[in-house]
Amino acid sequence: MSRSQIPSARSFLFRERESDQSNKLPAISLFAGAGLSDLGYGAAGFEFLMHSELEPNRAELCARNFPDSTCVIGNLWGTWEEVVSGYQERTEELPALINVTPPCQGLSSSNPSRGKVADASTSDGRNLLLLASVPVINELKPRIVVVENVPQVLQRVVRVKENEAPCKVVEAFERGLGWEYRIFSNLVQMADHGVPQDRSRAILVAIRVDELCVKQLEDEHLLPLPRPTHAQVPEDSQLPWVTLEEWFNQMDYPTLDAKSPELARSDSDPLHFVPSYERERYLMVADVPARSGRNAYQNSKCHECGRERVPEGEVRCPTCGALMRNRPYLKEKNGTYRLIKGFKSSYRRMYHDRPAPTITTASSHLGSDYKIHPWENRVLSIRECADLQTVPRFYDWQWAVETRHTYLARQVIGEALPPWFTFLHGQVLRKLLDGEVDPDQLARAP
Repeated sequence: MSRSQIPSARSFLFRERESDQSNKLPAISLFAGAGLSDLGYGAAGFEFLMHSELEPNRAELCARNFPDSTCVIGNLWGTWEEVVSGYQERTEELPALINVTPPCQGLSSSNPSRGKVADASTSDGRNLLLLASVPVINELKPRIVVVENVPQVLQRVVRVKENEAPCKVVEAFERGLGWEYRIFSNLVQMADHGVPQDRSRAILVAIRVDELCVKQLEDEHLLPLPRPTHAQVPEDSQLPWVTLEEWFNQMDYPTLDAKSPELARSDSDPLHFVPSYERERYLMVADVPARSGRNAYQNSKCHECGRERVPEGEVRCPTCGALMRNRPYLKEKNGTYRLIKGFKSSYRRMYHDRPAPTITTASSHLGSDYKIHPWENRVLSIRECADLQTVPRFYDWQWAVETRHTYLARQVIGEALPPWFTFLHGQVLRKLLDGEVDPDQLARAP
């Protein structure tokens, strides 16, 4: 593929919703959230007949955007039979795809209990949610299963039963599927596929062993994943990663400023708004130089006496004794003040010359990793987060806006696998299901 042929994630944002459902392959989504990850697979030729989601508000967004799908609400451990019977009522055809995206909070690197192996199954049941998909898979025998989660899922050890030794959750998943599936797994960097975001995810693809593509994939050491088109250090025909500045220059978002509620909102887009801050909190953001990648702990000017170089780590100005109100601080119970204990990535501007950091469910929280706009004095808006996650603009957020559930929009955006990637992946899977194995289009096994 030449550089001029490499497709654009931006063009995907403005595509129209598919109205023709002919020649689409039947699919199911488990732990669907608001269905964002399914958008790409849908655009690639899969039709979702069933969705399963625990949380009703997420399910509401999903149902509004997949009106032809049946959405089963509840814990999959208790509703899997309803998912199976619901699908069988829709069609006698085997599912071509089951998309499995269990919550990652129990596995995330931000989880304070990460790394603790003993009694993992009882300490956080979310680590076992992947296994709730096994009964659905065993009953319906889909041709392909895709599992997405944070990288830690590949190493996470769980105790499935009290009388069994701990094992890796992916090994328990593979045992649950048995000999009928060949599982391929790899870490995938979304920026390597033109997504303007540094987002690494573990992707597992289970393919029925009777599919024609399996032997060729094994023989040629190929993965059922799209070949990277971009790279941090490009080779051959690859393009460099898309930086935030490049992306924002293409998108032309209206300027926002957290200095006041009026400046923090755009009249032209109900999703393009940000929290506004009172003076002290605003100073903490505004004093971080634009395009510097610095954090608020490094703000060095005392606004009381004008001293320019207050040493890092000080909560008060050594010259006048005033609080450094442009640094993250808190008041102790005894009346003293100290700086908030945070990571170096907290209260920090994003780098303008790199892809966006991982868009998370906490995209509006200054104290989380790299959340300040590269040059404007604010966090990112919901619209910007959705675009950086490559959610097509046709996605209907009206219910969330009208019912004041915009916080939920931030959460489901942060949870999703970018639809641009699932579109590219879906195109690969369609060809594999047709027996086409193109080494030039597929990733190679490490």
